[in-house]
Amino acid sequence: MISLDNVSVSIQNRIIFKQLNLRLETGVSYLITGKNGVGKTTLLNLIAGKIQPKSGTVNIDFIDSSLSWDEKHELRKKNLHYVTTHALHELISAPDLYYQQRYYTIEDTTPVPTVKDFFGERYNKVHEFNFPTSFNIDHLHKLDLPRLSNGQFKKIIILKQLLDNLPKVLLLDYPFEGLDLNSRIELKEFLDHLATQHHIQLIIADHDHPQLPDAITKKIELSISKGLNSERKKNELNSIGMHANPAPIKETEPVVEMHNLKIQYGNTVILKNLNWKINRGERWALTGSNGSGKTTLFSLIYADHPMAYSEQVYLFGKRRGTGESIWDIKKRISYLGPEQLHFLDANTSILTVTQYLNSKHDTREIETLVTFFEIKHLLLKRLRQLSNGELQLVLLIALFLSQKELLLLDEPFQFLDPMQKARVNEYLNIHLDENTTLILITHYEGDVAQWTEHRLRL
Repeated sequence: MISLDNVSVSIQNRIIFKQLNLRLETGVSYLITGKNGVGKTTLLNLIAGKIQPKSGTVNIDFIDSSLSWDEKHELRKKNLHYVTTHALHELISAPDLYYQQRYYTIEDTTPVPTVKDFFGERYNKVHEFNFPTSFNIDHLHKLDLPRLSNGQFKKIIILKQLLDNLPKVLLLDYPFEGLDLNSRIELKEFLDHLATQHHIQLIIADHDHPQLPDAITKKIELSISKGLNSERKKNELNSIGMHANPAPIKETEPVVEMHNLKIQYGNTVILKNLNWKINRGERWALTGSNGSGKTTLFSLIYADHPMAYSEQVYLFGKRRGTGESIWDIKKRISYLGPEQLHFLDANTSILTVTQYLNSKHDTREIETLVTFFEIKHLLLKRLRQLSNGELQLVLLIALFLSQKELLLLDEPFQFLDPMQKARVNEYLNIHLDENTTLILITHYEGDVAQWTEHRLRL
């Protein structure tokens, strides 16, 4: 039994929970859900012992309250494992690693750890457990960490948590974000295996995901104060005074062109003989399995990948390497990817939402978008105080305000609750400037059907 008794939590002067009472039964697996900012991740952090309540108590039946702090810590460490949303990015942001390194290791002589290095002596224990074959990582052990896809990273991070000992409780924060359909199914089956074969209690913070483990039999939906819990039906989303644009124009002017593209690292070919042409004003979905090269294509377009100079890559009518600098290109492109969410610099993270939006964009449209996405209650909060979903939404709004020629969105819906996802979809479908070219990376067929007219499947 895990119990929270009259628990109150404030983070940076923001009240998250006030006298929360909750019981999680032993042997029962739970989904923790609710709107963005409601405290799902905070609840996992409380159970994991990463934060302490301002008042009230968190009790876990396998941790005797009479023990010393050190003894409690060791018991919690052994019996309760926590895979955070940021686990992948905390690893990538370790000293001497950076997110673009996956593109530059051809020229970079800095030693980069491999998967086998990451596990160390634990690696030989992988085969001691009767885990499903879909979680076999033998084919990955020689790969450099920055080369791994999201799905591959999730596997090695979860496995490493399990190799020292199998816990009684496994906490997972948004475990399915960034995974393709096959990877989501594999993770679901693996988690069900842990629950049924090893009797591990699962506690997952997420929205009602279609691939949730069958072992999840109870759902806890957290709620927030009525003042912040404004609901608007989907068919009412367009009724706030924003003017819908006509359908995107069909011009022939290409914004992006790639001819016979080949991306290869050592003996591994990522992309070969790819031809792709994107005209101004078109809306594209870029789909494919984890590791198929989607983010690599974005890095070529956004001037983060050095191979753009050796391949036939044309941006805004000019071939890369014929005079335009990286910054000349970037000022014409708006880009949002997972790294922006996880690699906010310290100076940016202390800004309030209002300061962040005002610092980069024309203030005339801010009020309209604040109303459209119903985030007035966030304006005085610092970026570092926001939940993952709230921060993702603010970063999206910042891009919508800039109205650059090309908009690149890599998994833009991750962490968004269903209502905010509906609003983002509506904005993309109706309110985006007709001359803005848009390319979206997604793993969900519903996203493609919502608004895109072209698709490249890798």
